[in-house]
This record gives sequence, structure tokens and C-alpha cells, in this order.
Amino acid sequence: MIHSYDELYVAKAQTALAQMLRYGVEDLQIDLTEFWNMFLISGIADLFGKGDNRFIAGKSGVETAREVVWRLTGEWPQQEPTYSLDKDPIYWTGWILAWYQWYSGQSFQRISEYLTVEQVRDMYTPYHEMDPLHFADAADAIRRQKQTTTRLRMYRDRIGLSQSELAKESGVSVRMIQHYEQRQKDLGKAQVKTVWQLARALKCSVEDLMEF
Repeated sequence: MIHSYDELYVAKAQTALAQMLRYGVEDLQIDLTEFWNMFLISGIADLFGKGDNRFIAGKSGVETAREVVWRLTGEWPQQEPTYSLDKDPIYWTGWILAWYQWYSGQSFQRISEYLTVEQVRDMYTPYHEMDPLHFADAADAIRRQKQTTTRLRMYRDRIGLSQSELAKESGVSVRMIQHYEQRQKDLGKAQVKTVWQLARALKCSVEDLMEF
């Protein structure tokens, strides 16, 4: 399995993400899902997931949380953090997500497509007492269960297009779209132009349509 970055930084990354989530939710009083979505939208999630040393080791979790808010609102939070030695469900959620993202090599965005941050928090009991590999097994099982729907179908449903409407928007035939959605043909082996046309019509990236 290809990990996202050197294992040497994993523990620091886990602490940073755990502190970030705790500060955003418990100190700034931002809803868990809302703050996690802010993290994803801000662009910091991509940098963090790729092992950008500024975020996985250089900044504290509190500094990262403040930058997340600043990037989206233009305001730098002044609220002082309340430090605690307790690894409560919010702290653990950030801690385990940082580890799972590193372990699986997936982006935080892709993980969030099949496993919500609230689901992770609700897995605190019993998984916070277990080896992280047990959490990975459970998360992978959820991913497999939800992969009965192709990513092409998922993005088509998300934007509200029928197969014929997508065919008209993309220039790819309805028949080919049906083949890809039913997995009779592998979209990963399609011509680059075909995938690009579909991605453009669905307002997503080519990578978004690729099956993990």
C-alpha cells in the first residue's frame, strides 16, 4: 500500500489534526460537519493530505484551524484554545482521520464521500480503544458497501442530470454512459477525451470519476 507521506510524520500529523478539530468545534463552537467541510473547501485538506510539512508538522492544530477560518471568512479567530489532556471523541476523530488518510493514501475529500466526519465521531466507542487497523477495516467495509454505485453515477446524481442529459452535455453517447455506470466497461480505460468530456459536463475533475 502506498502511503501519503513518510511515516516519520504521522504522529505529528495526528496531533495537529486532532487539535485543529477540537479548537474549531469546542473553542470556536462551529458545528463538526460545517468545520470539516470548511477544512475540505479551504484547500488545506489537500495540502495536509499530501504531507505538506507546514501543516503536518510546522503549525500547531490551533494555527491550522485559524487559517482554515481565515481562508474562508477573512477573519483570524482570536479565541484562546482550552487545552486538555483528555482525548475526547472530537479529538479522536481528527486523530484517527489523519492516520487513516495517511494509511489509505486517499484524499480527505474522497474519504468524506463514503465516511462522514460524524460517522467517524460515532465510531469513537469502541474503536478508540483498539489498534487503528481495526478502524481501517471498518472504514474500508463502508467504502466497499457504498461502491456499488459508480463514481460517474454518483456525480451525475449529485448534479441532477439524467443519462440522456449528460450525453447531450458531454457528447458521450447514452449507451456508453450506461456501460460505464453498469461497469460493463471500465471508465479508467476509456479515452482521455471521453473522461474529460464527462468530467467537464459534471463540473468535477477527471480524477473524481476514477474508481478507487
